Amino acid sequence: MGIKRTVREGIEKFVSKYGYSLVKDNPFGDSGTMSDRYPYIVNQKKVEFSYEDFKNRDEAITLSWVIPNLGPGSGGHLDIIRAIHILHGLGIKNRIYIYNGNEDASSQELRKAVQEFYGYDLEDDEIYPSVKLMTYTDGVIATSWQTAYVVRNFNNCISKFYFVQDFEPFFYPIGAEYYFAENTYKFGYYGITAGGWLEKKLHDEYGMKTKGFSFSYERNLYHKVEKKDEKNRIFFYARPYTERRAFEMGVLALEELARRIPDIEVVLAGQKLNAFTLDFPYVDKGVMKLEDLCDMYSQCDMCLVLSMTNLSLLPMEVMASNSVVVSNKGANNEWVLNDENSILVEADPIDMADKMEYYLKHKDELAKLREKAYEEVQQFTWEGEIKKVYDFVTECIEEDKKSIVQKER
Repeated sequence: MGIKRTVREGIEKFVSKYGYSLVKDNPFGDSGTMSDRYPYIVNQKKVEFSYEDFKNRDEAITLSWVIPNLGPGSGGHLDIIRAIHILHGLGIKNRIYIYNGNEDASSQELRKAVQEFYGYDLEDDEIYPSVKLMTYTDGVIATSWQTAYVVRNFNNCISKFYFVQDFEPFFYPIGAEYYFAENTYKFGYYGITAGGWLEKKLHDEYGMKTKGFSFSYERNLYHKVEKKDEKNRIFFYARPYTERRAFEMGVLALEELARRIPDIEVVLAGQKLNAFTLDFPYVDKGVMKLEDLCDMYSQCDMCLVLSMTNLSLLPMEVMASNSVVVSNKGANNEWVLNDENSILVEADPIDMADKMEYYLKHKDELAKLREKAYEEVQQFTWEGEIKKVYDFVTECIEEDKKSIVQKER
């Protein structure tokens, strides 16, 4: 029996190394079920529309945001809270409901967490620890594919929106979760999208009425800083556990570049890389404070920021800090980036190394890109972009409100 067990375990290890397993582990434990992990998928309990609540609504527009549990360092949460803050200044009353969080948390504790994690005071906007506490609202907004299922069951509202920051099916292999996420784009919500790629994709492929807002940057954090030395230095946004950041591709490109230009220095940030051996000289800064990023970007000749799904905020922050973005080609990135404000490369390590080597040896051309990029980002402000969201939301709610009134007559 001992020999058989040893052979079986050896075979399982060999097979699982290449992506298969002879025994499928239960990820939920002995007592778990699929419904325990995906309660929102099959939940059909609905909150129905109340015309009485509609008639007695406040004069100011109220938006209810259903968001995942709060956590430090979440860029997606920061974008949501920033939008809420700006919409508040435009006269919108906001309520935030946490999905899948600690239902025993107080609103005061949650308000404090928002301030600590994202730097915004919610003022007189409201925050609640559970979606069970949701009441009538003019517009309800899903902010992730899981929360879109919660919003599907909540009908005591005028309009439903989907604040989409990325194409979330791409976060998964083709399988159940891919389709769980993709299905949410077919729920009939109005799409508020981070940028033009998502705006077009969700409209053309899923029939959603969409409005995109562009990105901007915090002017108190990112500003023009001159490079202080002549050292060849590259920044790489290194997040190996976030697949869409293509860590392996970037590392291969930098290893090739270091063979060609041995004196190059690479600065890495995004997460600590203690478990990795990299074949080039580098400084690992791990997770950095926001206030330190501008100086780091500005002291690098180029910043390699790869994104295989929607563009991140980093490219605009890099350009505002007076550095040059290197990123992969594709509609997902080129709604902001182009050959005049950045260095666009194929999703190929050799092409990346070729382009970076060229510009390190042609600093005059690199300087022109840097100047053009800095000029371009000056036209964007968060206030201006979120005003587009305000206009879209109020227009949709007004249209749907008329339909409700006509239907009740």
